[in-house]
Order: sequence, then structure tokens, then C-alpha cells
Amino acid sequence: MKTPETDRLAAALEALPVGVVICDAEGRVAWANQRARQWLAVPVADLSDCSLPALLAGLSWPPGEAACHVRGATGQLLAVQAWPLASAGFVVQLQPVHAQASDWQPLLLRQLLEGLRRPVANIRAAIETLTAYPDMAPDLAAQFQHIILEQTEALTRLLETTVAAYTRYVQTHWPLECMAVGELLQMMADALAQQMLSVQIEAGHNLLIMVRADRRLWRQLWERLGRQLRQLVRTGASCSLSATTGDGLVWIELQWQGRRLQPERLQRWLTQTLSLDEQGLSLTLAEVLSWHEADLWVQSEADGHRLRLVLPAVRS
Repeated sequence: MKTPETDRLAAALEALPVGVVICDAEGRVAWANQRARQWLAVPVADLSDCSLPALLAGLSWPPGEAACHVRGATGQLLAVQAWPLASAGFVVQLQPVHAQASDWQPLLLRQLLEGLRRPVANIRAAIETLTAYPDMAPDLAAQFQHIILEQTEALTRLLETTVAAYTRYVQTHWPLECMAVGELLQMMADALAQQMLSVQIEAGHNLLIMVRADRRLWRQLWERLGRQLRQLVRTGASCSLSATTGDGLVWIELQWQGRRLQPERLQRWLTQTLSLDEQGLSLTLAEVLSWHEADLWVQSEADGHRLRLVLPAVRS
């Protein structure tokens, strides 16, 4: 039965920036918010006839507790996580691994202009007042000078924020180069070797699958991660790199023997920055992964520790 509370809840879910889908135990869609309908490419009228596993190729059903990765109907890589409902169904969250520029790009110029307006007006007013009254009392003049300093600092912070936003815009437009998975793994092995890590690449037909990557940043990413990983790898032990494919995705594993890597520590590593160009623009390691539509996480098992990476294969 609909109530004002359920209406407000539905409106809140509809406005979320992530996709939310409610399914029954068999995976039939009962409801989906606007973001989910967009990524599933299904109009509202057709939702009741849809099965979520059929819409998302590679999605296992019933879903497990851990997040998984699939391609959406529009080709975008989605992270999927599900929680069981008491009524024998599931709430499923869909979130793109790579944020689209269209989600925020139109806001960039508007935010900059809105942010400029007030500090510039305050600085102008303070300067005009000081100019109009050259014999102003020193303590009063100092107050206007403080306004100028304070608003100049506000402008500096605004420009720094805008540069960071522009960097995120650049990352969605910087071209990525097609290359074979084998070449990508070799770049990773070479970068890790720069940090004194011995890496063996496991052979397989999956090495011929094509992906897209930025050579320079991909190498820098793994040099930086290797610098951290060498503290965990057992002395004298080598790492192994392997790749598997399925449902339009490439799964890469870096395995090592030694100390365990905590997920929280990996997340701290991914906040480190790499220089994008001589203009001073930079990206965090997490943003470099996002740029490649890739996701990275850690797993520890009885036979060793693994970094697992997923990124989309080039569609033929």
C-alpha cells in the first residue's frame, strides 16, 4: 500500500546517482530507478518483463555477497553488489567503474563562474573604497586589506579545485591505445621489475585479446604499486601475472608469496598521484584506473595473495 513515506523513499531512490534494482528470487525485475534503467537500456513500461541476469551478461544468479563486474547494455563496465531482502528477493546496486564526463562536465564552467563572482566583487569593492578614501584611518584600512587577502586566498582555492576538476575532464578525453593483453602484461612486468620484483607471465591464448591503455601512465601506475608491493613480497620469491577473459572483460591477476595486503592499505596507495603533463595536472592512481575503466582489489587465499584487476576488452 502506498503511503507518503513510501512515496518519499521511492523519490529518494529515484534520485540516487547509483543504479538500484529490486528483483525477486529468480531475478525478475520488480522496480529500477532512473540510473539503473539508463544502464540497462530498458524503458519503464518493459521492466516487468525483464530478468536482470538476462540483461547483464555474466551476472551469476543468485548473486553472492561480494561485488562483481559485468558490462551494462550500453557497454559500460558496472560494479554490481546485491543484498538479500527478507521477502526472498534482492536489492541490487549498479555503479559504473568509470564516471562519465557528461555527469559533471556541464557543471564545471558554471561552478567556476559562480565561485568567481563573490570574491572578485569583494576585492573590487575593497580596492575602490581604499582608493576613494586615501586618508582612511590605518585600522580601518587594515580591515579592507584583510578582505583583499582573504578573498584572494578564496580565489586560489577555487582555481585549485577547478584544475582538479579539469584533470578529471581530461582523463575522459585522453585517447587510449589498442594493444594485446600480452603486451599490457609485459608492461606491468617491466614496471614491477624496475622495483626489483621478479615477475613471470603465464602463457595462454588470452594474451591475444585486445584492450585499450595509455602506455606511459599504465607503466607509471605499476611502478608506483611495485614500490609498495616489494615490501610485502617474500625475499627471493617471484610474482606471477596471468589473464583470463569472458563476457567482454579481461581479468588480470598478480600473485605473490609473502605478507598480506590489507584492502584499506591498497585504498591508501590508490590516493597517490601521478603527473599527467608539464602543466602540473595530476591524477591519483585510482583515477588512472578509472580512466581505463578498470577496477582493482586484493584477495588473500591459502596459496598466496593476489591483486585482481578487471578492464573491458575491445569489442571486435
